Amino acid sequence: MKIKEIMQRIRERQIPCVNEHCDIREVVEVAVRFPHSRLVYVVDEQRRLLGAITIGALLRFLYPYHYEAKIHSRDILRRLTVKKAADLMSHGNVKASPEESVDTILKRMAKTGVKELAVVDDEGHILADITVIDLLAHSDPA
Repeated sequence: MKIKEIMQRIRERQIPCVNEHCDIREVVEVAVRFPHSRLVYVVDEQRRLLGAITIGALLRFLYPYHYEAKIHSRDILRRLTVKKAADLMSHGNVKASPEESVDTILKRMAKTGVKELAVVDDEGHILADITVIDLLAHSDPA
């Protein structure tokens, strides 16, 4: 089964995206509107994927005092300089193509430890948000 087949089954689901220039308040609003997701994707004006903000990164930014033992010194400087979504996003995105097989994406997810990823076209435009639950629900495990 291909990822594009999973996309057809979840096509009604909106994708949690923000523009790279939006402020952190807007990132929080989008995260709250999409409880199925643990990511907020950051896109440019043409809706090309630039990065993603994890819920964990958002929580560490907003509530650093709850994460003191886990915060690296570079995160302190980051906290002082973050003003917009692009400042908080991670750039190492794990993504999929609609033409890839579910098995290939499951292997990629297992290797990287991600549970959710963006599906993008050849130009990097975000098309869908796929979770490991979507893959399990719509694939044949045999």
